[in-house]
Amino acid sequence: MDSKEFVIAKEVFIKTDRIQGNTVILKESEDDPNYFLMFVGDAEVTAIAKEKGLVDPKRPLTHELYLSILKKTGVVFDHIEIFSMQENTYYAKVYVKVGDDMEIFDSRPSDAVALALHENCPIWVSRSLMRRELSQAEIQEFEMIIRTVKF
Repeated sequence: MDSKEFVIAKEVFIKTDRIQGNTVILKESEDDPNYFLMFVGDAEVTAIAKEKGLVDPKRPLTHELYLSILKKTGVVFDHIEIFSMQENTYYAKVYVKVGDDMEIFDSRPSDAVALALHENCPIWVSRSLMRRELSQAEIQEFEMIIRTVKF
């Protein structure tokens, strides 16, 4: 990994809202003002919430089924990488070791995050996809600009 190109997200936060939808926020640390945000569906947020210990479904979720099958074949998860956004869609890859070989699989970022949390493997996020939280002063400045703009 080139540390200039990727951030290792060690914090995963979930927010569910009936109006705004489900969001997953990835940060290098809780205090870091930079973050990666993605909107996800109900099934995807449930899988991530399960891996964070926030919900306890009665039956295995889809990603757990796939993981149990893969474990039997000797696959070892190395890391995931959220690396690109094209046409408002994020792209991710899952890196796994199969014997001595590293294999790379395309993935939806939400699925990759659930896998990474389950397997406790690193989550890499492209620095180019990170956003910066606005300070209170910046928010006030933008509010002033909005008030002065005539529509």
